[in-house]
Amino acid sequence: MPNTSLNGSEFISDPFNTVFSPYTDLLGSAFWLIPIGIIAAALYVRTRNITVVGAWLLGAGMLMSTANIFSGYPMILDFYLFIVVIGVVSIILGIVLEQKK
Repeated sequence: MPNTSLNGSEFISDPFNTVFSPYTDLLGSAFWLIPIGIIAAALYVRTRNITVVGAWLLGAGMLMSTANIFSGYPMILDFYLFIVVIGVVSIILGIVLEQKK
């Protein structure tokens, strides 16, 4: 059950985790896949360039896979490493397709 109490001293000392704790309590660390995916889709719609999306997925996946927030969820680390692989492949694919034009 998520902690529903709001303590002002917790918000002052750790605002980021306090604000997002209801979502991470319900969905675990897989919650962060949602904003990463939404931003990747928005980047593709805006730029229509797979290389930009690949760079975003590579950077976000590397930051999330090395973060200490997965100490309680070691099984989600594979998903973020998969995002890194997708980012690398899409960057290489974008560079190869760009050279053929």
